[in-house]
Order: sequence, then C-alpha cells, then structure tokens
Amino acid sequence: MASLENILNRDIMKNLSEEQKIAFLKTLLFASKIDGRVDPNEVKYIKKMAIKYKVEDVKRIFEPTTETALLTEIRCVKTRRVALEVIKELLRLGHSDNDLGDNEILFVGRVGQALGIEMKKIEQISSWVIDRLVWEEEGKIIFEEN
Repeated sequence: MASLENILNRDIMKNLSEEQKIAFLKTLLFASKIDGRVDPNEVKYIKKMAIKYKVEDVKRIFEPTTETALLTEIRCVKTRRVALEVIKELLRLGHSDNDLGDNEILFVGRVGQALGIEMKKIEQISSWVIDRLVWEEEGKIIFEEN
C-alpha cells in the first residue's frame, strides 16, 4: 500500500478558500468510499489534512452527499492548476490500496469533466501517478526500507 502522507501540495492547499478546501477534501473522502470499502487510514488522513490546512468547518467534509451534489460543489475550484491537483490526488488515493477499480476510474473521469479537464490529461496524470508509485516502491527495495 502506498503511503498517503505528504500527498497534497502544500502551496496549493494553503491558498484555497474554505469552500474550496472542503470541496477538495470532501471529493477525496467520497472517492475513498466509492469501492465499498472504507479504509480507516484514508479517513484519518483526510481529517489530518483538514486540521493541517485549517479547515474551520471540518464536519462539512464528513456530511453525507450524493455524487451529483459533489460534482456541483467541486466546481468551486476555478483554476486549472488546482483542478489538476484534485485529479492527481484522486488517482493517488485510488492507487493507495493498489486496486484502482472501475467505479473509481469513472468517478475520476466525472470529476475531471466537472472541472473541465480533458480525458487525455487525466490519462497523463494517471500514468505519472503510477510511475511515481513504482519509483517509490523501488526506492524502498533499493534502500532496504521494507
């Protein structure tokens, strides 16, 4: 399993509005539950990030929502760079359990569509995420960290 630590780009998160932080983290939380299995480490990570990035209304992240409502809410992310970061984090989270399922892939695609990100760009980000995860795992072997 890939580590969830230090995933979010600090500079990007620090500059988001409260509404954008909540939408970003809520989207990650929704994605973490989409495969029907809730990993307590993923939920713990999202809570930790909410505190770290000073989300004032943390409980809003954990309020039940529908995918339709969430796709509307995430549209508060207006800059392309932040939208790309959302896609990257969704893919990192999806790969953290070494099992990115069809439902997760479809969800990432729908979030990308809501944010105006082309499918080709999502595929590029996905390839980059996979390459990075492989690189991190190889580093653990090389430096005998396991």
